[in-house]
Amino acid sequence: MKTMLLQLVAGLIFVSSAAHAQVHDVVITATRKKVDEQKSRSSMQTITTREYAYTVTVTNRSFKAMPQLEVKYMIFYEEAQPGSKDKPATLNLQGKESLTNLENNRPVTFETQPVKLSKSELDGHVYWTSGAKSQTKDSVTGLWFRAYADGKIVGEYANPSTTSKKFDWKE
Repeated sequence: MKTMLLQLVAGLIFVSSAAHAQVHDVVITATRKKVDEQKSRSSMQTITTREYAYTVTVTNRSFKAMPQLEVKYMIFYEEAQPGSKDKPATLNLQGKESLTNLENNRPVTFETQPVKLSKSELDGHVYWTSGAKSQTKDSVTGLWFRAYADGKIVGEYANPSTTSKKFDWKE
C-alpha cells in the first residue's frame, strides 16, 4: 500500500513537472543598467534625470533549437508630478525583440528601450504652496516579459512576481 502511494505521488510529480516545463521552455532574466544621467538646476530645485535599460538574457531550455522567438516586454513605472499631491501616474513602456536560431542552453542577450526616470528636490528654504512634498521621485514598479514561438507562450518572467496579477498584459 505504501509503495503504491509513493508510485502515485512520484507519477503526479513527474506529470506536473512535465506540464510545468512546457510553459517554461525559455528562461528569461533581466538586469537593470544605467544608460544616462543628467542633472539640471533652477533657482529653486534640482532635477536629476536617469535613463535605465534592462539587459535581458533569454535561454532556450527545450531540447531543440528554436528558429524564431519573439520576446515582448512591458516596463511599468510611476511618474510623480513635482508640486502635486496627486498619486503618481502609472505608465508602461512596451517593446519587443525578435531572436533567431536560439540553440539549446545557449543564452542570448538584448537590451530593452531605456525608460527615463526623474527626481526633483526643492531647496531647503522653498516649499510648494499646494503642500506637496519637497521631493518627488519616479520609480520602476515592475517588469513583465513573454517569449513566443509559433504564436504560443514558451516563457514568461515578471519581477516582482505580483506584476502579472497587478497589471494587464497589452499587445
